Amino acid sequence: MRDIVIGDVHGCCSALDALLEKVKLDAGTDRLILLGDLFDRGSESFEVFQRVQALEREMGDRFVLLRGNHEDYLLGEQSFFGRLAWMRVGRGSSVRSFKKNGAVYDESASWIRQHCRPYYMGEGFCCVHAGLKIYPPELNDSYTLFHDHELVPLNRYAGPLVLTGHIGLEKPSWFAGDKKTVKTLQQGAEQPLPERGALCIDTGCGKGGRLSALVIENKRFTLFSVSQDGAKG
Repeated sequence: MRDIVIGDVHGCCSALDALLEKVKLDAGTDRLILLGDLFDRGSESFEVFQRVQALEREMGDRFVLLRGNHEDYLLGEQSFFGRLAWMRVGRGSSVRSFKKNGAVYDESASWIRQHCRPYYMGEGFCCVHAGLKIYPPELNDSYTLFHDHELVPLNRYAGPLVLTGHIGLEKPSWFAGDKKTVKTLQQGAEQPLPERGALCIDTGCGKGGRLSALVIENKRFTLFSVSQDGAKG
C-alpha cells in the first residue's frame, strides 16, 4: 500500500484533481492523507468539499483528513476577533464558493468534524498539520497541532519524522532539527524517507503557489507537485 500525503489545498480543486491524477491515485489500494486546510483562499472550496466527500466514500478508512487551523476556525466557537482573523485568511472566498453552488459554508462543519483527526501515525512517520513540540503527537496540545508556527521556522524538532503543512514554502523541505540544516526536495526523484526531523510540504496553494504530495512506499518517497491552476509542469 502506498501512502499519498498532500499538503494544504486551500480551495483549489483543479490543483487537487491534477495532483491526484499525477500521482496515479488508486482508490482501491492507496491510503490518502490530507494534511488539513482544505478550504479558504482559493475559489473552489465547494468543489473541494464535494471531491473529498467522494474520496471518503470510495476509500473508507484509507481516507485520512487532518484538522488544520482553517478546519479549527470552521469548527470552533469563534470570538469576534477570531472571526475577523478568519476573514483575513480567506473565509470570504469559501462563503462565496458555497453560495454560488446553492450551499452554506458553515453547514460543512458537521462532516468535517466527523472526519477530521488531530494527527496520523504512519509507518516510519507521523503527520500533523502545524506543529509538534514533543513526540508522540498525543502529548501535544491542540493549539500546537493545529496552529503553531514554530516547527519549521525554528528548526528545533529532531524527533521521529513528522510530515507537516501550514507554513508555505517555495519548495517542500526537510528540517533536521539542529537549527540550521534545511534540504529542499526535488520532484520525481525517489529517495529514502528521513528517520528524524520535520518535512514540510505546504507550497503556497491558494496564494499563487503549488500543491505538493509525497508518495511513500517501503520507507522511500517521491515528490510531486502541480501549479495552483492545475498545470502539471
